[in-house]
Amino acid sequence: MSKRIVILSIVLLALVASFASSATAAEKVKVLIIDGQNNHNWKKMTPPMKATLEATGRFTVAVSTLPSNRDPKEKWAAWKPEFAKYDVVVSNYNDGGKCRWPAERRAEFEKFMKEGGGFVPVHAADNSSNDWPAYNEIIGVGGWGGRNAKSGFLMRKKDGKWAPDPAPKGRSGSHGGHWEYPISNEAPDHPIMKGIPSGWKHAREELYNSMRGPCKNLTVLAAAPCKATKVDEPQVMIIKYGKGTTCHITMGHVGSLDAIQCVGFQTIFARGTEFCGSGKVTIPIPKEFPTKDKVSIVPADKVTWGKLKTTSKKPTTAIILASVLAGLCVMAVRKG
Repeated sequence: MSKRIVILSIVLLALVASFASSATAAEKVKVLIIDGQNNHNWKKMTPPMKATLEATGRFTVAVSTLPSNRDPKEKWAAWKPEFAKYDVVVSNYNDGGKCRWPAERRAEFEKFMKEGGGFVPVHAADNSSNDWPAYNEIIGVGGWGGRNAKSGFLMRKKDGKWAPDPAPKGRSGSHGGHWEYPISNEAPDHPIMKGIPSGWKHAREELYNSMRGPCKNLTVLAAAPCKATKVDEPQVMIIKYGKGTTCHITMGHVGSLDAIQCVGFQTIFARGTEFCGSGKVTIPIPKEFPTKDKVSIVPADKVTWGKLKTTSKKPTTAIILASVLAGLCVMAVRKG
């Protein structure tokens, strides 16, 4: 028996095992969180958002802090986040309605989305950049920041189906007091929502309503009953923009950390970010997920995230070739 053949067989078998393992293990999704300006406490929000994503084991997370509205143009010109390096951008940023991004950064972000990037605006990020038409399409609907009845459609549920409503009168963006409100799963077959209960109770915070926008290519994933409008209001939405995908989440107010540490919010946020960045959802639903009667508030590092689901892929040419060679070597060893 040739010692060289034995060694080669072992090496090739190891390669087969390595290729097979890499074919099923999900690569980490690269996330960029942007912050730096908000009518909410962005410095308090970003750390728990980052912690949620990292605790799942599915993401690598970087943070880019933008200049403030008061900073000079020179500082804005120096902000170069390189969106193309990431799979998905998460926004904890609100400029108040007037976009300060240099034209070059806007063009880069639009290109990033059109070519298949992901975007996850959280809470007041949908108040931002009313004067940027592409941004309004990317988020689907928005509120405040100069928006009004002329800013586009409301999303309304009629005969069990969600559709844009022109509603020529009324505001664009509102919320009442803070309360623990029920959320309904409006798309149980969507990868983000699959396996999530039909209803659950969200932690005490404000409920956004009367949001308006282009409503193009928009699917409502979750909604909540609004006391003011007397109708269900979208709380989680998927929007397609070019080849890109947005998961718009209206929840996530920070006074306390209750809303952002609600396990319902964390689950939607993590799975939505994964879907926008990879087109798949492998993050399981934590056992601490809230029920329809009880809120569940747990810091990210205490949530039982569970094992990521593996993604099945067809065998690559390299795996097939390595398998054939390994088989031939084994046969040669047996004959020798």
